[in-house]
Amino acid sequence: MAPYSKTIHIVLTTVLILLIGLLVLQALGYGVGFAIDPETGVNEFGYEEPTVVENLTVALVGLVGVGMVGIAALLILSAILVWRGNPAGAYVAMMIGGIYVLSGLCAFRAEWWWDASFYTFSGALLIVLSAAVRWLPQAAR
Repeated sequence: MAPYSKTIHIVLTTVLILLIGLLVLQALGYGVGFAIDPETGVNEFGYEEPTVVENLTVALVGLVGVGMVGIAALLILSAILVWRGNPAGAYVAMMIGGIYVLSGLCAFRAEWWWDASFYTFSGALLIVLSAAVRWLPQAAR
């Protein structure tokens, strides 16, 4: 690998790990709250506080919280693998990026513009950076 491409690889890896760190904080910030107290999490989905909160709604919000904590765990695993140079880390990050893009598209459908923009943009950025970290060193040879 040429010296300049090694530097680019280090910069891309650092940016990818920083993005993963930001997404871990975001996923934990929402996920833990939804998992611990799903009744107050109903307001986060853009609806007025209903007079009667159905048990199913509360259970689904709690499951969203558990899912976000799981995504945070996968992102941490991905960051560790990327840091160690294991190609599986980039693949895990690309998979999570795809999940974020799909979540963003669902949020667009629900007209939650801020959430939709955040998830779609961060998911696409995660896919692009992971692909660059994974395949740029091979292309420079």
